Amino acid sequence: MTRGAALLLGVAGAVVLAGAGRSEAQDASFGCKVLLCAAASNPSWSGIAYCVPVMQSLFHSLAHGGSWPTCPEGNASGLGYEPYQACPAGLTAVQSASDGNAGYSAFPNGNLCADLSKPTQTCSGDNGCTTDYPTSPRQARSDPYFVDITTANGVQRVYFSLQGY
Repeated sequence: MTRGAALLLGVAGAVVLAGAGRSEAQDASFGCKVLLCAAASNPSWSGIAYCVPVMQSLFHSLAHGGSWPTCPEGNASGLGYEPYQACPAGLTAVQSASDGNAGYSAFPNGNLCADLSKPTQTCSGDNGCTTDYPTSPRQARSDPYFVDITTANGVQRVYFSLQGY
């Protein structure tokens, strides 16, 4: 059995056991179906015929202003957004100051990575000095939305895209 199938069965078992009486996975609420499919890996939901229409329906709903569905028996976070890949080790995610002043501020979803250990001073006559840092652009994520799913094996972050829905 693949790791993804085992995880899917484990989450399905938790959802079914939490419900009253004898149930089948296909009897679960839409939110629980989403949770079961989103937790799948190796293969992911896209490789499980049962999950494809469930996830496509979810993505269509989210793309049109819907919220992440709930599953009372499951343990998932709300919808998150992380537009960029993580900065390389030693660099910090920043964005340029929005007030027009020079400088950067640490910002988890900032579009730049800065090496804050290498400040440089630029001084110009009456304008005083400013501190700058070497920066590089952050790589955009193709799947910027996420939800965190907690299982017996820990927390799994599932990324996805709403493009095309």
